[in-house]
Amino acid sequence: MRLSWKIFFITTPIFVLFLTFFGLWMIQDNFNENLDREVERCMIENQMFQNSYELTLHSLSDEQRAQASTKQLVESFHKRGDDRNASARIYDADGEVLYQDNALAVEHSIAEQLDKEHNVGYEIVRQGDETYLVVQARSDSGERIETTKDITEIYTGRSEMYARYQIGVLVLSVLVGGLILLALFLVMRNMKKLSSATRRFATGRYDTRVKIGSTDEIGRLAEDFNWMANTMNTQMEQLQSEVARQEEFTAAFAHELKTPLTSIIGYADTIRQMDLSPEETDMCADYIFRQGKRLQSLSYKLLDLTMAGREDILLREIRAEDLLHEVERTVLPSLLEKQLTIQTEAQDGFIYGDRDLLISLFVNLIDNARKASDPGKRIRVVGVNLPDGYAVSVEDEGRGIPPEELSRITEAFYMVDKSRARKEGGAGLGLALCQKIVELHRAVWQMESEPGAGLKVTVRFTVPEEERGRRRSRDRRRERPQKRAEREKKSDKR
Repeated sequence: MRLSWKIFFITTPIFVLFLTFFGLWMIQDNFNENLDREVERCMIENQMFQNSYELTLHSLSDEQRAQASTKQLVESFHKRGDDRNASARIYDADGEVLYQDNALAVEHSIAEQLDKEHNVGYEIVRQGDETYLVVQARSDSGERIETTKDITEIYTGRSEMYARYQIGVLVLSVLVGGLILLALFLVMRNMKKLSSATRRFATGRYDTRVKIGSTDEIGRLAEDFNWMANTMNTQMEQLQSEVARQEEFTAAFAHELKTPLTSIIGYADTIRQMDLSPEETDMCADYIFRQGKRLQSLSYKLLDLTMAGREDILLREIRAEDLLHEVERTVLPSLLEKQLTIQTEAQDGFIYGDRDLLISLFVNLIDNARKASDPGKRIRVVGVNLPDGYAVSVEDEGRGIPPEELSRITEAFYMVDKSRARKEGGAGLGLALCQKIVELHRAVWQMESEPGAGLKVTVRFTVPEEERGRRRSRDRRRERPQKRAEREKKSDKR
């Protein structure tokens, strides 16, 4: 069952029940007020009739009382009417009727309830289709004064009100039920929009959004759906981009393996099947050796790239000048082989990180500069001490990189000039590894390049927060003796 019908079948009966019980209570309360008012009025009339009778009786002498009948006494103050809806009677102590103003007689049991403490009572009696209110009181002389009144109209009025109210409840229930259905239709229309959008989104239409202008809970739910859709759309785009990069990585990796393996297999097969001269055999073996070294380098790079993303490094204080000169000594043979010079300038300062990873970082940056530089060029490595850390820049005089290529050069196996990079023995993994190392050290790097003007890579390292705290403590300890010495100098002058 749909939610709208559930709400309808829950709210409508509750409304009808509430309306019914409330109406019945109002009608019954009004009936009780009318009945109480009528009882009070009949009690007053009975009391007045009794007082008039006793006053008339006491105003006569014994001789006049003996000569006058009860009828004569009553008629002196009470006029007999023809109204059959009310009557007055007087009974003696034995229950004989001494006086009645009409023939209306209603059976009741009030006399049995009267005693000395309770000398007045009333009873509601239903006789045929009529309902009567009978009030009876005992006088001091033992006579019983009775008044009777037809109150059928009160009960009839209540029944008529019940009937009219039932019709009103029925009509009102239909109207309210229709309004509830209309309201539910308007509300559920937005829910249908949201449900339809969810289904479209689930089928892959990630640009689906919901336009609901309300500010109620459904409107907020639509806003949450749109926010979720935007977030998921962004994540899907990132995932698709990641999948594309993985596919490119796989294709590039397969290609990088294919070329040297093809050469190795071809030259090995030549050695195996052909009768070669020693010089030709050495040439084939040399080519197999170089391609094998290339595969070894590729495997080491991949291993470093994988491990760099998983390591939890410990940041240690490293003297920047010593680190950069160690890097210079490491890369110097390969630079001399290509007739390149390196210039290292390092200010006194410290870098906080892992020594081996940092050497790998700067060696790869310099090796990348070596591959992009022509013989006779220079590579500069400059270290600058900063207030909050240390910056190292590696700058070459090579071919440079177009601006549109800068954002992609850190992707694995991506090479701007593939033919030259392979000729230099590169696989496109150096800068990808560098980026991992920079991230592990919570550092930032910046690349500046123009075609034909070389590439400058600047890595900025920050001081860890705990080391900053230690530095502040050391500075405060150093300031105290200085301040003390200054105070002593001032006191000496005085």
